[in-house]
Amino acid sequence: MDVDEFIENPILEAATKSDLTNLAKGLNLAEVRLSMKKREVQRAITQYYIGKNVFAAEVLENIPEKVPASETAQLELEKLKLEHAIKLKQLEAAEKEKDRGEREREHALQLKELKVKREQERAEKQREHEIQLKQLEAAEKEERAEKEREYGEAEKQRKHDLEMVKLRQGRRDQGSDREERFNVSWELRLVLPFKEMDVDSYCLLFEKVAVNQKWPKEQWVALLQSVLKGKAQRAYTVLSMEEEEEESYDKVKAAILWSYELVPEANRQKFRSLKKGWNQTYTEFAYENGVLLDRWCTAEIVDKDYWRLRELILIEEFKGCVLEDIWMYLNEKPNKSISEFARFADEYALTD
Repeated sequence: MDVDEFIENPILEAATKSDLTNLAKGLNLAEVRLSMKKREVQRAITQYYIGKNVFAAEVLENIPEKVPASETAQLELEKLKLEHAIKLKQLEAAEKEKDRGEREREHALQLKELKVKREQERAEKQREHEIQLKQLEAAEKEERAEKEREYGEAEKQRKHDLEMVKLRQGRRDQGSDREERFNVSWELRLVLPFKEMDVDSYCLLFEKVAVNQKWPKEQWVALLQSVLKGKAQRAYTVLSMEEEEEESYDKVKAAILWSYELVPEANRQKFRSLKKGWNQTYTEFAYENGVLLDRWCTAEIVDKDYWRLRELILIEEFKGCVLEDIWMYLNEKPNKSISEFARFADEYALTD
């Protein structure tokens, strides 16, 4: 506000509080403060100009000291509005503080749950680790026990071989030979105890001993049946009851192997399904694979004959290429030749 213009036209009511405050500042009125009301600033400026003889003293009478009731009400309303706005701000701040506290509690709860979960996972891993250690210890213990058993078997075999050498040497010293009358009771000492856990290997070992000792083959059954037990003994008993003529070793062996399901098909499945064990070396696995192949070929009576082995492989491949019903039909037929199997398959297909 221009002071000269104000002096020429001193209309205080038309001025705003901001204009009046700036005017008081220009007049160096120290008593005027920003917190004062508009009419208080007007009275201070009017008194200043009355003192300067600019305004007549009557002018001050036109500016009441007290604010009119309407203006007071307006001020009260503004005050209430301001207080309401302050309360709203306080409520908003309190709500935000409440939300922040809730978020902090949720975060603390999540951290606690995460800690519990990690502790549980750590405990579970520890349990799994302990179980794995126990399994490894059990496997190592079983492996040591197996090696001890193998060592014991090898020691028994060594003692057995040594005893046979002594027997042969004693017979040579006494001037006896194999042309003398065969004594079953004497030879029974050389027959190893029967092993139900490994029947096919036992049969091979028995035959090896029999050949080395030059036992007459017609006496093999008499020697073998003396040590039979379990399923093998029952199979031999049934075979003896069914056969009118004297049973041969091959028939007895076949009946025993059949009672333990060591038929050609079982040997083939074992050979085809063999997998390396986690505690096996590749050398051990290869050896076991070779043993199973030998057992299969022995059961099929291949006898190191290339053409018989060829027929065996062709028959197996042929069975794997036919339908299931034909495959089951062919399994009931004796393993003769690939040409006969093909003829059997054709006959079944034509009659189906």
